[in-house]
Amino acid sequence: MTYPINTFNGKIKDFFIKFIILLCLGYLFSGCSNSSDHAYCQQKEYLRIGTTMNIKRVNPLADYYYNILAMIMTHDSLVRFDPKLRVIPQLAERWSSFDGGKVWKFWLVSGARWHDGYPVTPEDVRFTFEYLAQKDVNFSWIADLIENIEINGREVIFYLKKPYSPFLINVGFIVRILPKHIWQKIEDPLRFRGKEATIGCGPYVFKTFNPRSGKICFEVNKNYYGKVPTISQINFYIYKNMDVLTMALLKNKIDTYYQYAVGYPFHYIERLKKSKDLEFLETMSMGVAAALGFNMTHRPFDQKKIREAIALAINYNKINQCVFGGIGQIPTRGFVPPLFPFWKKTDKLTYNPEQSKKLLLSVGLKDRDGDGVREFPNGKKWVISLLARADLWGEEQLVKLLVNDFKAIGLQSVVHSVDLSTWIFSLKEGKYDLVLFRTTPWGMMMHAGYASGYFDSRRKGGGVIGNLKDQKFWHLCDQIIITTNPSSLEKLYHSLQSYYAHHLPAVALCWNKNIYPFRKNWQGFVVHQLEGGLANRFSWRFLKYVEFQVREKSLGHFNEK
Repeated sequence: MTYPINTFNGKIKDFFIKFIILLCLGYLFSGCSNSSDHAYCQQKEYLRIGTTMNIKRVNPLADYYYNILAMIMTHDSLVRFDPKLRVIPQLAERWSSFDGGKVWKFWLVSGARWHDGYPVTPEDVRFTFEYLAQKDVNFSWIADLIENIEINGREVIFYLKKPYSPFLINVGFIVRILPKHIWQKIEDPLRFRGKEATIGCGPYVFKTFNPRSGKICFEVNKNYYGKVPTISQINFYIYKNMDVLTMALLKNKIDTYYQYAVGYPFHYIERLKKSKDLEFLETMSMGVAAALGFNMTHRPFDQKKIREAIALAINYNKINQCVFGGIGQIPTRGFVPPLFPFWKKTDKLTYNPEQSKKLLLSVGLKDRDGDGVREFPNGKKWVISLLARADLWGEEQLVKLLVNDFKAIGLQSVVHSVDLSTWIFSLKEGKYDLVLFRTTPWGMMMHAGYASGYFDSRRKGGGVIGNLKDQKFWHLCDQIIITTNPSSLEKLYHSLQSYYAHHLPAVALCWNKNIYPFRKNWQGFVVHQLEGGLANRFSWRFLKYVEFQVREKSLGHFNEK
């Protein structure tokens, strides 16, 4: 059929008009554009998570915070732990131990592939451990523990230098397996840049990182060997502080919050509770949100009386009220929170500044010139150095409270509030008298467990206080490591907590509750303390989007989970 030229031109004109209209409508109603990353569109497919973790580069071996995202998004380990801390398969479908925990054998799953399509092999597992032991100082313990790694078909067999009962948690879970075909070419892992550094075999694939906008995008790995998540894309948005993040949550720019091993700061919870489309989960923390450690290589902190005096000078109730909103608990001298299965009840920490002053006088520390500051017997003023992390919410308020408590008993403080890397360096170099730190749920389980990894001076790595060189303490840790009998372990862990209570290498300042807000459209969130909060592998399994409905039930209280 032919058309008159004018009719044909008219049809072309109509076609282009309709095309342009459809194109414009497409821009209006399609997925989020780069200029509006937070827009509440395609919400059934995209989950938006806010964080204040300061991620600078996407290399799991070079950036502490990105390594955390790698754990929950892109990289798998031999085994994993469920929210109740029961071991479950991951890259290893089954495992066995022999020779009293000195030999560990893992049978790898079939069908696992790296994000670039290469198969995951037992050789990747062996390479990962050997590479980390040689290249990463944080994994130097591997060489001290593992004698040899053998491969037999799909079996990976670890021969250890000594029996090691916590192998599954301290090795099988914490070491994320790396692709040999990529990392074997990298001489210095800390300088490795580029998308290849992000390749894992986990349920999500890294797509983009925009440092200027603070957006990190992950897309679902449709070829994942395990259960494939239903959420097609998860975006993390980095905020400078909690004020801005809270506004983003209230304005529906994000759906939930993730800060590794930290609940939402209580100061903002009342504002969030007024929102009709937010819900909350809450749980007692397995970590210690705030603790004070002693540098026992510095005099006079090597004296137990001094540590006792400092502990008595701290107003724990005021810290709980002012920093944690009164929802926490005053700790005991045993340091370990009561959620642990072999928890032992020890005496509660008490606030008694008058008794603190008497202890200081008994060792010759008194104000000789009347200026309110105590001096040593030789007349030198006692000025204590307090090391703190500027990147942790509530740290500034906590420091002020401690400085005032110390001043009340005649101690002058110099505070060094620094970023994370400087804090780790200062800790390693011993450039402090007192240090403010926190423990994570996994940190409480590392080494021999029950916070021992923070205090054992034989251990190295970021965040390790390492202030205990006592043979008695070492013996306790070593016995726990080789013990598999539950009743024997209970006795050993009770002895360990009694040791903390007697020697006070550190004091917990508060046992806290963690509160997690989330938009109620997303149902199925699971709190997983070992993985740091609501963002975890088990949430990815169960999470689904539901249509918004205003519930008649009041949200004025929190659900106990």
